Amino acid sequence: ELLNSNRTSGQGTFNFRNIFNDPKNDLYQCHAPSGPLGIVVDTTPLGPRVRSLNPLSPIFGLVSPGDVIVEVDEVDTVGMEAGDFWQVVSRKANQQERFLTILRIRASCDKSYV
Repeated sequence: ELLNSNRTSGQGTFNFRNIFNDPKNDLYQCHAPSGPLGIVVDTTPLGPRVRSLNPLSPIFGLVSPGDVIVEVDEVDTVGMEAGDFWQVVSRKANQQERFLTILRIRASCDKSYV
């Protein structure tokens, strides 16, 4: 349902499907061990966006500021607020390994929606 919806930002209307299907953007998965992720996220219309990473983060170098986390262990985080995202992550913090699906929006794209 979300992929077919349109949202309005300060720069106009955008469609989620266009963002996910844009070949300039990357959608990939990274593995995170148990424990803290060492990241700070902001709420955006697309979902939790990485604001910063601790250099000692286990996912440092795999995730970059500006990346949007769209899934945690098959839990859809698209459109999720940062607080709800942290509730999902904290429930899974003791798992041996977690899988994060990341949407990296390329600089050449319009980022007004993130």
